[in-house]
Amino acid sequence: MLKELDGWDEKALSEDTELSFRVYESGYHIRFFPEGVTWEQEPETLKVWWKQRTRWARGNLYVIGKYLFRVTELKSKRVMLDLLYFISIYLLFFAGILLSHSLFVTSFVVDLNLTIGSVSFLLIFIGFLVFVTQVCLALSLEQNQLTSKNVMTVALMYIIYSQMWIFLVIYASGLEIKRVMFKQEARWYKTERFNSKSKGQKEID
Repeated sequence: MLKELDGWDEKALSEDTELSFRVYESGYHIRFFPEGVTWEQEPETLKVWWKQRTRWARGNLYVIGKYLFRVTELKSKRVMLDLLYFISIYLLFFAGILLSHSLFVTSFVVDLNLTIGSVSFLLIFIGFLVFVTQVCLALSLEQNQLTSKNVMTVALMYIIYSQMWIFLVIYASGLEIKRVMFKQEARWYKTERFNSKSKGQKEID
């Protein structure tokens, strides 16, 4: 199938997303296999996490740019839905966050005379509740992971981790714009894995 699809797109840093789009466009289906079990090694350090998430963001932004201007030519509704999903996250949701933060900071300096204060606080609370709930649901699927300590960590993630995502997307967007403008080669970053010697386990590629 990979040969039929003309191989990998070397500019796509999130190759799984880009390849999935072409699989759907070629008329194939990607089915869910419930018996399949996979394990993932998360980045151990902030530096590794930043590099990995930057690659993901750049890759997804590339996919948006590649297919957005071809939306009228797309055959698969699945691709359209996935494209809408990425647009909602990296464009609409991101723009909404920037606007919200800008209004919040500006309100400390200038009286904006906004009359939706209670509504905005309610939306913030709902967003926080949804975020914590969905992560805790994911933790509940893993043995001994839904602990009070982890729940507190998730709550802090909304304040710290989620806000870091804003700067990450800005940084990734800058790198991707620079790559396009100067016609640079897209370099794929392989996430550094656990130290097998210190952890006593084999590295999983």
